[in-house]
Amino acid sequence: MNKLPPRLSVITLGAWNMPRLRGFYRRLGWTELPPGADGPSGFLLGGVLLALRPMAEVTSGAPGEPGAVPGWSGVTLTCAVDSSRQVDAVFAAAVNVGAAAVAAPADRPSGGRSACIADPEGNRWEIAWGSPTEEPAGGGTELGPPGGELLTWCSPLDPAGTHRATAELLHHRGAPDEEVAAHLVAAGGSGPGWATETLLSAAHTARRKGRPGQAVDILRRALAEPLPPGRRGGALTELGCLEVTLGPEHRASGVRHLAESIRLEEQSDAGVFKAANALGATLAARGQTSIALDVMEELSERFTGHPELARAVQGAAALIASHDGHSWLETVGRLRGLAARTSQRPAPAVSALLAEFDSTSGRLSAAQAAEVAREVTAKPLEPFSRTYVLASAATLAQWADELALADRLVANGITGHPGPSADPGYQSLLSVRAETLVMRGRYHELLEACGDWGILIEPSTRRAPGGHPNAHLVAQAVIALTETGRATEARRLADSVTAEASRGSWEWNELLYARGLLSLVEGSPAAALEDLLECGRRQSERQVISPIVTPWRSAAADCQLLLGRTGPAITLASEELEAARHWGTPRCIGRAMRAFGTATGGRAGLAAVEQAVGLLRNTATTPELLSALVAHGRMLTEAGRPTAARQVLREAAQHAERMSAERSRGVVADLLAAAGARRITAPRTGARALTAAERRVCGLAAHGHSNPEIARLLRVALRTVETHLTNSFRKLGVHRRTELAGRLAAEPPAADR
Repeated sequence: MNKLPPRLSVITLGAWNMPRLRGFYRRLGWTELPPGADGPSGFLLGGVLLALRPMAEVTSGAPGEPGAVPGWSGVTLTCAVDSSRQVDAVFAAAVNVGAAAVAAPADRPSGGRSACIADPEGNRWEIAWGSPTEEPAGGGTELGPPGGELLTWCSPLDPAGTHRATAELLHHRGAPDEEVAAHLVAAGGSGPGWATETLLSAAHTARRKGRPGQAVDILRRALAEPLPPGRRGGALTELGCLEVTLGPEHRASGVRHLAESIRLEEQSDAGVFKAANALGATLAARGQTSIALDVMEELSERFTGHPELARAVQGAAALIASHDGHSWLETVGRLRGLAARTSQRPAPAVSALLAEFDSTSGRLSAAQAAEVAREVTAKPLEPFSRTYVLASAATLAQWADELALADRLVANGITGHPGPSADPGYQSLLSVRAETLVMRGRYHELLEACGDWGILIEPSTRRAPGGHPNAHLVAQAVIALTETGRATEARRLADSVTAEASRGSWEWNELLYARGLLSLVEGSPAAALEDLLECGRRQSERQVISPIVTPWRSAAADCQLLLGRTGPAITLASEELEAARHWGTPRCIGRAMRAFGTATGGRAGLAAVEQAVGLLRNTATTPELLSALVAHGRMLTEAGRPTAARQVLREAAQHAERMSAERSRGVVADLLAAAGARRITAPRTGARALTAAERRVCGLAAHGHSNPEIARLLRVALRTVETHLTNSFRKLGVHRRTELAGRLAAEPPAADR
């Protein structure tokens, strides 16, 4: 038997009936190990593996008479417990799950207490407790029936020892680090020399797979190992960043760990920068922006002789300042003054950040912003500033509807990001990624990524984090849920985020906007208008005039119209249209023109909406086009042109189908009916409702493949497989994988959509 830990003892029992014997030991609650290529299956207790093999493999002779149960072979296995009461408890538990009582618990004349049971195949176990004075030199306890060979067993009531031995066995067998780490965490204390790398690797995997709570548990356990200062500082930085995402009760611990990591990294400028940067972002997310900026100011003083790090601090401080409107305006003024006082060109991070401000305040056009994005990323970037420059440039590209450029910059930034996840530049990159997905109508792709971002959508036994560090990501998830017809989940997610520290940040304004859209869909225009106007007020305080960030005026105009207030609706839409024309992208102009035409009504309004449709057909942002088509179809019907309305609405239905935009699909179906079309809606249940991807996953699952196997075969993420199965189960009305084959066979699927 190869690759077993050197300190592990193995006792092998031959079994006449393997399922029955395995079931007995499972019912005892012992830790079962699956068979490996290099070792048997069995049950691990402390440092001993009880291996089970078919009797034919361990005996050379034929078994006894058919159905015969072998008697006692003269071997008694002793389970040493910690007290006389445990003798009675273990004896009762064993008998309760099917053991035969050989000798009831009784005190021994020489001291101690013992009992004896036999498993279903006659293998005898003695349960014994004795005083230390009776222990022989070898460490065993001389208990048991006369003539029996005694083998000392480690107590099953020693869970820590069991987990340590299990971890060592799994490690030697080459099990995944996460599986080994789970037993190291359960065992506590410190482990063997290989434990450090295993734990850090498992923590990284858990974080990458969107399991921050598990990563935190593993990192806390890793800190029990003898780590050198540099590695300990890195682990503390990552731990602190993760802790602050788990809710208020963990944030104080996260801040302490980040502060400790700064102390440990004192000999490394790069280490101090990463840790302090993460601490600054964490403090800002808690509403302590002024303290966070003080941290960055201390960094500036430390890095006076290190220009590259000093420039990186500038970029980080600016992003941190965005959590508070007043601090953001002060920072922009300081950076602008600094740029004016020097003859040198501003650093790329400064140029990009100033361009962001000038874009939102109406000083730049889309073409000018896109040119800045290309210019600041044209040359190799300094390592420490790289994330901030790419995040700002990607933001500018996204606003300018240069989505391919934004995608490329985000991918470069995320792939090469060396720092912790709380890094403000990294969070900005995620924000751009999320918003570009929403702009394209790729809602399901965004929702699949939410788990990796620490956003809980599905009902869970875990409590959702009480205060997400990036409210912008939550806002995009709320929009995606709303548009895919999952308004109940959208409301639950939106309500799970309280203002807390985010109240003054641009991220909170984004959430107000998303929440307003949700209330509008829920049929509450007054509540929607309240959130949207509050969003606008806060944006105005930050000198955000352009609709490129949150087009709150268009949505507020729709609310005013539903409330019967045509005048205010036209005013809001007119203001947005003017700002959109200055920015100059078809998406912004088309969106504002749709709102203006809807508010204006009549022939002029219909012409404006028709023009909006023409503009939006030339963009990659399908949701805006879908909205304009719906408005156009409705207005054509109201104008007594049902034939033209049906043509427009059928185009809208196709876009809604491709995006799986269930909300819009229902609206379009109702409008088509109102325009005189036969009500034909895409199937929402049954095999015909499955997408091509869902059918592929269901087909493999029906043939017995596990989720990890399906992910490998289709080369997709495990979370994608899980999402497709969840949606498919709902559409097919099944609850178990075993039902899939019959359900799929009963109804031929629709053609690929």
